[in-house]
Amino acid sequence: MKRFQHHGIIGSLLLLLLVVGCSPIKTIHEWKDTTYTKKLHTVLIIAVVEQDYMRAQFENFLNLELNALGIASIPSYKVLPQLGTKISREEVIEKVDQLDVDTVLVIRSIMKDSMTNYQPGGAYFATTGMYSDGWYTVYVGSVVFPVREYDIDYFTIATTLFDVQRNKPVWSDLSRIKVRGSRQLAINKFVPVLVKKLNESQLLE
Repeated sequence: MKRFQHHGIIGSLLLLLLVVGCSPIKTIHEWKDTTYTKKLHTVLIIAVVEQDYMRAQFENFLNLELNALGIASIPSYKVLPQLGTKISREEVIEKVDQLDVDTVLVIRSIMKDSMTNYQPGGAYFATTGMYSDGWYTVYVGSVVFPVREYDIDYFTIATTLFDVQRNKPVWSDLSRIKVRGSRQLAINKFVPVLVKKLNESQLLE
């Protein structure tokens, strides 16, 4: 009986490792200032990513998630220049003073790498010729195994929460996101994970 339990535990651990390995979102590192006990109240969200439309998607979705929890937040694209021009520290500080926010959440894409994945498709019979002799017909061909290929992007996302009063970071997260297909869909999957991490770090009400 104990032997079956032992094998069951090993099987469960292997399954867990497989699931984690295939997960589209992997946490690399997470940190919090243990002396920080405040909860998020008014947040300025700044997403520094490749494209302006991705910035708006990131900030809008995160804004909706935080608002649903009763936390006031402001997407930066509505009050700061688009990413075509560099956002300076002075501009951010000036806007923070104007908006009277107490924290700034910066999400930054710090690295991107890609790979091409090749996956064999189903087999089918390809006809290359035929000849017929009355009722008898012979088809000449071969079995073909087509190969499909698709690109996978990996983004390393660094998220940092700054406390305005302390003028320093109080929480940070480094995650690696697997993107196959729509980047907007990948953002939509990552944002709830990010909010969950903030909650688990006791930063949300």
